[in-house]
Amino acid sequence: MDSYSSKNPARENLAQATTSEWARLGQKLGPGLLFAASSVGTSHLVQSTRAGADYGLAMAGLILTACLVKYPAFRFGSDYAVATGQTLIDSYFRQGRWAVVIYGIEVMVTMFIATAAVGLVTSGLVNNVLSLDLPATALTAVLLGLCAAVLISGRYQVFEKLTKGLVALFMLLILVAVALSAPDLESGSLNPAPIFSGEKHTLLFMIALAGWMPTAVGASVFQSLWVCAKSKALGRPLTKAEARFDFNLGYGVTVVLAMCFLIMGTVLMYQPQIVVSDSSTGFAAQLIGLFTQSIGAFAYPIIAVVAVAVMLSTLLTLIDACPRALGALATQGGGNCEDNRYYTPLVVIQCCGAMAVLLFFMSSFKTFIDLATSVAFLTAPLLAFLNHRAVFSNEVAEEHRPGVAMKTWSQVGIVLMGMFGLYYLHFMVMG
Repeated sequence: MDSYSSKNPARENLAQATTSEWARLGQKLGPGLLFAASSVGTSHLVQSTRAGADYGLAMAGLILTACLVKYPAFRFGSDYAVATGQTLIDSYFRQGRWAVVIYGIEVMVTMFIATAAVGLVTSGLVNNVLSLDLPATALTAVLLGLCAAVLISGRYQVFEKLTKGLVALFMLLILVAVALSAPDLESGSLNPAPIFSGEKHTLLFMIALAGWMPTAVGASVFQSLWVCAKSKALGRPLTKAEARFDFNLGYGVTVVLAMCFLIMGTVLMYQPQIVVSDSSTGFAAQLIGLFTQSIGAFAYPIIAVVAVAVMLSTLLTLIDACPRALGALATQGGGNCEDNRYYTPLVVIQCCGAMAVLLFFMSSFKTFIDLATSVAFLTAPLLAFLNHRAVFSNEVAEEHRPGVAMKTWSQVGIVLMGMFGLYYLHFMVMG
């Protein structure tokens, strides 16, 4: 039988065809998985885990709602790039200077504050996993330098391959970790009462959680940039079906992983005697230590590798995406998908600016993370509105425009995000 199987031409051809199909699929995937990598860092590992630690599964509805409401705004970044061969930034320039200013503010916040926040979390994890005792800011500087070197030397192709591997790795490992810990979930963790308490710190945390769940809406621009870069790497435009499948896969991964980290935080940290640490290294030690204590010492490599993989992939995508976006702004969109001549100096400026934020403006780990995510919460409805206008503009052919259901979904999402943003501003002003 073995001899027959090995020499059967039909079976060999089928195996070769199957392998070839998987290889072609792997080549087409990229922007959606980069989106997943950029999303599942601080918002998932830190914010989702904190949500589970402080409120159990009560925040599950908020996480799912945030992902559902923001879906059209993110997908329109991919849709616009496929339909026009240009990025959302080109559309922003056509919509007016006010649109460019709004996005410019958002990307600058992401470029420096978000990069600093992600770098800080990553350094805390590396410090803990490697049993180092380095100052968080010094280790963050090293990590930023390493990521910058990878991106400047390899650009999109090397960056995409590395990130694909990290995404696959942490998806597999976190699913294993959740499968091992889920049986320990208790019915009391489903109690939604804490989120309706009306306490200020609870409301502020909910806003911070929703602001970067699954990530800031400005990442839709990154998605359009990556779709263009992927088309250039393939030597042909991505088709609508390819881009849609890739994006939906990446978005689905972000939602599943958000729930995984919420469950892990609930199982391992939702206990009265546990107070979430206010430092990056302390939080990392607390998180990984509790995982191993609950699941077993054998789980340490799983948790350690997945945590570092999550944060490194997020750091890489942020340092790649922001210079692309700012370079496109500097060249007024550029009208094409080419990498720009500003990429390398902007990578350096981003890393230096993130370090300046850490050195001069950081007061506490949790406060710093919440600040970055809250800014994202306020800019979300404005950018979602711009993306909606872009994909339904005259530049997009009728056959490439979303259907009536998606149009309505987008409009409802914009209204909801706007209402919550106004309520947040009222709450902050009036107390």
